[in-house]
Amino acid sequence: MSAETHNKTFYQTSMMSALIAGLYQGDFTIGQLLDHGNFGIGTFNDLDGEMIVMGDEVYQLTSTGDVHLVDHDITTPFASVVNFEPKAKLSLIELSKKEFETCLEQDLLAHNAINAIRLTGKFSYVKTRTVPAQHRPYPPMVEVVKHQPIAEMTHVSGVMIGFKIPDYMIGINVPGFHFHFISDDRTQGGHVSDFIITEGNVEVEIFKDFHLRMPASQEFDRADLHPEDLQTAIHVTEK
Repeated sequence: MSAETHNKTFYQTSMMSALIAGLYQGDFTIGQLLDHGNFGIGTFNDLDGEMIVMGDEVYQLTSTGDVHLVDHDITTPFASVVNFEPKAKLSLIELSKKEFETCLEQDLLAHNAINAIRLTGKFSYVKTRTVPAQHRPYPPMVEVVKHQPIAEMTHVSGVMIGFKIPDYMIGINVPGFHFHFISDDRTQGGHVSDFIITEGNVEVEIFKDFHLRMPASQEFDRADLHPEDLQTAIHVTEK
């Protein structure tokens, strides 16, 4: 039996370029998503906040600061999940976001594969943003992020989960590091812009199989998913 048969799968519904194109309505339920993984991130219909998948629990982090569990019958326009069984673990002390990313790239990551990452610990600073729900006719995502609330937290314990995606997957997903944060008391969180970790642990698992599920809608079939300014748009909306 070849080693390839043991590869685990990174599962994704829709594409980042579809969000950039303003496709904020999905046809894939949270329950269906959980059939494919217990760890991941994404968003909700109408671009209504940030998603964190932790085991069989899925949290919605809204632009109003609300954090709550969601029903499994609601749908998502974009999400990525894996069954997370980390193979590598490292203890960390006093690192900025940039220092943390450099540390991982030197010691733990596979640069041309998908890396699932969980960072748990105490943070002296976390900066997040969370997009507000949108209404039809949907504005482009580059316009939406101009009005997203920013939150800054200090001396908070929690977990960041996310992925390091290879550069060649631009448009399919978000190249580079992409994290969502939720506090241990489940009252704060969002898409991570910056942080400083005081102490904690990072766990990593590498994925080399990828499954992309495309939406069934005609809207998706007709959308321009590779515009000339795609790289700039992704940088503006996610970085």
